[in-house]
Order: sequence, then C-alpha cells, then structure tokens
Amino acid sequence: MSYARQLLLLSMVCLLPACASMMSDNKSVTYLETTPEVAKCELHGQDFKRVVTTPNSIPLPSEAAPITVACTAPGYKRTTATLDTKHDGWIWGNILLGGGIGLIVDAAKGSGFKFPPKYSIILEPEQFATLDERDAWFDRIKADIDKKWTAEISKVSNQCKNTQSSGVGDSAAEGCKRLVVEAEKKKQEELALNEQTRKVAKVAQVEQAAASSLQSKL
Repeated sequence: MSYARQLLLLSMVCLLPACASMMSDNKSVTYLETTPEVAKCELHGQDFKRVVTTPNSIPLPSEAAPITVACTAPGYKRTTATLDTKHDGWIWGNILLGGGIGLIVDAAKGSGFKFPPKYSIILEPEQFATLDERDAWFDRIKADIDKKWTAEISKVSNQCKNTQSSGVGDSAAEGCKRLVVEAEKKKQEELALNEQTRKVAKVAQVEQAAASSLQSKL
C-alpha cells in the first residue's frame, strides 16, 4: 500500500468514530402491518412506549432499540416480535475503514442504525380447523424466515467480499465474517421457534378426534 493511501486511510479512521453520528439521522419511520390487517400493537423500547392500530407508520428513535411489539386481534393469539435496528449504509464505512472501534462508538450512541422501513407481523390464530391448515400457515412463516435471512446473509456476504478485496486489513474482514455467522444463527433460531410453535398449536380436527376417542372408551 502506498504512503499516500496509508495516510488517507489513517485520516479517515481518525474521523470515523463520529462519521455515522454526523451523517445519519437517529430517527426513522417504520410502516407496521399485520395479518389480520387490523390489530392493536403495543411497542416497548428503551425509554419508549407507544400503542397503535395497524396498519400504521410510526416514527422510531434508534436509541429505543430493540423494541418489543405485542399485537392482539379477535380470534388470534397475542403475538410478540422484536423490532430492531439495522445498519443504514454509513456503518459499513466504519467496518471497512475504522474496524471495530468506530462501530462500537456509533452503536453506543444509536447512530448509523435504522429501523426497517416496513415491518410485518403475522398473528397466530387461536385455533386451526385442520392439520393441513396449520401446516400451510407455519410453512408460510418458514418461507418468510428463509427469504428474510437469505437476503440479509447475501447482503452481508457481499459487503464482506468488498471488504476483503479492498485490502484494508484482516480485522474488518473478521468482523464481517462474524456478522454472517450471527445472521445464520438468528435464522436457525427463528426456524426452530417456528417448528416448536407448530407442534403446540391447537387444531380443532385433532381435538375433536381425541374427544371422540375418549368418549368411546367411557
């Protein structure tokens, strides 16, 4: 690496801890939607509380992350999800050039991160009519989880490739790899939770069969 390039990178690294703080707004707006279309949702985060009826656009401060979203609707179970921030682009500059230091400083300030512009929550029905209906519902959730995390992992992986090809150091590349591993871990956790929930979901068909079997034994 040339002396001029080293000097340039050094100067940028020195400035980066404040880079995302200066160039990123700490507030973002998320459009919250649910299935069913109308639900009452309570949002709780760090020094943040809000109750809304979906669909709704909600301004959210990044320092409130993570935000717990609990939604209810007639005929559906109370469903809870976690709405968290994601890097908005500036944070990649910190990973690429500033290593972990700039990332840690900005994350502590809530800078460089945004809530997603759109967030969907699917409420679980209190009871499914048949096993096929139950499986179709949970298969849909599984497909959504796969799609979401596959896109996220692909995005992070591409950023990691750019980091490695830039030749700015091993620490940034290692940081990128950890992001990929963490994303894959979260994907598997969500898939496992989906399957656990499938197993305990109430199915009218099964309960009726169990009741008939019990009745015949009496």
